[in-house]
Amino acid sequence: MSSDYAVYFAHQKAVQIVHGLTINYRLALDGPSVTTSESDLDKTLPEHSVRIVTDQGELLIRSAEWVHQDDELRAHVLGWLMAHIDLRAAKVRLGARRYDEVWMTAWRQANPGGRKA
Repeated sequence: MSSDYAVYFAHQKAVQIVHGLTINYRLALDGPSVTTSESDLDKTLPEHSVRIVTDQGELLIRSAEWVHQDDELRAHVLGWLMAHIDLRAAKVRLGARRYDEVWMTAWRQANPGGRKA
C-alpha cells in the first residue's frame, strides 16, 4: 500500500477514534466542554489532522504519525482526555441509554465520595 493511502486510512481511523471517545464521554457525562475538528472540515488545520480542545488544553493529532498504530492512538487520546477534562466538575448524564464503562470508572475515581449526579 502506498504511503498516501496509508496516511489517508490512518486519518480516517484517527477521526473515528477521536469521535468515538468524545461521543462516549458526552453520552455518559454532562461535564466540561470537549470539541473536535478535523482537517477535512476545517481548512486551517494541517492536512490529515484532528484537533481536540478542552478547557485545559488542545491536542493536535497528525495522522501520518499514527499509521498502523490504532491501539496506541486510542490509548494516547484517552490518556490525554483523562488528563485534560476535570471529571470532578462532571455529572452523570441522567437518562442516558448506555454509559461507557471507561468514562464511568474515571468519573467514580474522580468523585470517590459518590457525588450525586
